[in-house]
Amino acid sequence: MIDRTIQPPVSETGKPDMLVPDTNRLSNGLPVHILNAGTQEVTRLDFCFDAGLWYENKPLQAALSNAMLQEGSLNYSGAQLAEIMDFHGAYIQFAVDHHQGVISLISLNKHLPKLLPVVEDLVKHSLMEAHEVETMIRRRKQRFLLENEKVKVLCQKKFSSVLFGDEHPYAQTVQLKDFEAITRGDLLGFYACHYRSENCRILASGKTDPNLIDLLDKHFGDNDWQGLALDSRRFFVQPSSQKEQRVVKQEAIQSAIRIGRLLVKKDHPDYLGLQVLNTLLGGYFSSRLMANIREEKGYTYGIGSSVVGLKEAGYWVIATETDQSYEEATIREVFLEMKKLREELVSEAELYRVRQYLLGEFVRDFDGPFAQAQSFQAVADFGLDHRFYEQYYQTLLTIQPADLQALAQKYLQQEDFYTVVAGA
Repeated sequence: MIDRTIQPPVSETGKPDMLVPDTNRLSNGLPVHILNAGTQEVTRLDFCFDAGLWYENKPLQAALSNAMLQEGSLNYSGAQLAEIMDFHGAYIQFAVDHHQGVISLISLNKHLPKLLPVVEDLVKHSLMEAHEVETMIRRRKQRFLLENEKVKVLCQKKFSSVLFGDEHPYAQTVQLKDFEAITRGDLLGFYACHYRSENCRILASGKTDPNLIDLLDKHFGDNDWQGLALDSRRFFVQPSSQKEQRVVKQEAIQSAIRIGRLLVKKDHPDYLGLQVLNTLLGGYFSSRLMANIREEKGYTYGIGSSVVGLKEAGYWVIATETDQSYEEATIREVFLEMKKLREELVSEAELYRVRQYLLGEFVRDFDGPFAQAQSFQAVADFGLDHRFYEQYYQTLLTIQPADLQALAQKYLQQEDFYTVVAGA
């Protein structure tokens, strides 16, 4: 029997193995990164296209074009696609972010010869039939209307516009009228331009089959889906001159608050230390913001902060929802915690807790082949490699209270932050 009155021993977190994928190319030059690891005969394939919001000419093009890929191709309807995946115990997912459109397939290795022809068809021969497009637009419009009833959504949209400007792809500026303006032709044009071999990268992870490259080359190595390489697009960040802004939502039960500022990107020398400082401030459940504003004051059920690294920018955001009567007090306490980090050294005990927490998260980021692959992709898109994680690991081990105070004095000045509130 375990004696539960005795605390279990605390073990130091060890450094995980960080694998570097092998890079291959198909006959048409398409790059394939293979991270061969694990014990189960399962492979994950991520087809990553330069087809994110960054490349849109009209709002909704990227998201709807990606979503329509699962609704039917030349040889498979949307229902057939779902049935085939279900029958083979496979999983397929479609997603879009600021820079990429991604198709992810997880399958037993033995089923890949049957499933890759299906993926090939939906990538190369999407139909985007008119009635399916209309249905998709109607569904997304309804979801948009429901989401925009939430103060946290309204607040985040305003916050992104305040930071980047309404014309920047990082600003969430979709409006109701955009659903009326988008057409099937817009989606087909975006698909024809962006879902092509020149704009694609494949990341394979798991206990991959030795013949995987040959199998991929059979279906995706031809020149029958060539296109033009995309021109690089540049957008300029145009932050608002007004530091405090409000979005009025009549009869809102709670108010949403976003406090943040523009920040450095992942390749900046300060980025790694800022991750530690952010964790102290609001990046985990035992953070200072949680201890003060949730546990001590009871202003909110939860509050958190994040340092977000995007490909062309970075930002810091503190997010919470609270009763309208606590708005000013909550904002005041946030800036008070920043002030403390600027003026007082973090104790060794608190830094130790944060260090151990982040080391645990670091291990989790490399736990298994799929996690290893996602960690690789998270930096490869920024032109970085495994050395980023080596440096981060060393930062976690060596960063000192004085280093954190210096970062706080540099990046946690109140006048640099924007405050956006959405509520009644």
